[in-house]
Amino acid sequence: MRMNTPRAFWLAFFLTLAVVVPLLGSFALWAVWQQADQAMRAAQSTSGLRVQVPTGENTFNLLAVVAGEDPAFVLVRPDAAGGTLEIWTVPAKSVVRTTSGSYTTLQDCYDDAGPGRAAQALADTLGIEVRYYLAATRTGWGTIADGLGQIRVNLDGVADPASLARAGLAEDPVAQLAPARLDELLEQLGCTGTETDAVRAAVWLAAARQKAEQLPTVLPDGVRAAGGLLTDLTALDINTLAQTLEFWVNGQGEVDGGVLPGDWNARDGRYEFSDETLSFAAERLGGAGGETEKAG
Repeated sequence: MRMNTPRAFWLAFFLTLAVVVPLLGSFALWAVWQQADQAMRAAQSTSGLRVQVPTGENTFNLLAVVAGEDPAFVLVRPDAAGGTLEIWTVPAKSVVRTTSGSYTTLQDCYDDAGPGRAAQALADTLGIEVRYYLAATRTGWGTIADGLGQIRVNLDGVADPASLARAGLAEDPVAQLAPARLDELLEQLGCTGTETDAVRAAVWLAAARQKAEQLPTVLPDGVRAAGGLLTDLTALDINTLAQTLEFWVNGQGEVDGGVLPGDWNARDGRYEFSDETLSFAAERLGGAGGETEKAG
């Protein structure tokens, strides 16, 4: 029997198709299944990742204290969700209400009972929560801010003309300095009273604006490296501080601050809070009202 006839050819051809086509179809289905399975696995692994967003832990008030015979106080409020960083100096002679119900100055409260009691008295007076306090000597703050480098700060309208003249800044009121050298600038200016608080606020604000990208690493690392601190910040809290500043930077947050609103009582040599202060604290510092009675 001859096998090279057209009939034999087509018979062999169709028999081959009957074997090959199912094999090719099975391979194609297997490839599609593999792609779908990989996509499903990728989706499952991605869905298990938590997207980090700011929480209530990333909004707080911290009282920073520059320790010494003439202590300085700065109230700092990062609000990662709101995209703001508030920096307000609080005059040392501010009148605050103690836990016993008496009135004294913030400096006296600090001298008598330390930064924790001063933070609590300020919180009770303004009707806010001060979650953390951090007190360091001028050398300690130098260590904390050492990695920020040089900044430029315009002191026009901040320091008095006479102070600018003493520091050689009468013609050009823009000072260039490392934040760690702030006290040297204050000595050159010869500032007194709330003028000192205004200059301190201007330098801290300039550092926050000009060195924002560095803050999430420089400040927490500086706190860890500095010695002799009086603080209730734990290692976990320092990590929260770093995370909060990172959220703030990534959100292109704003910076605002100055001297906490109040009135200077020249007769008594004290800085007194008012209803305006409490309204300000409620709006900007998470407050709900406090006490403004004057000390006797």
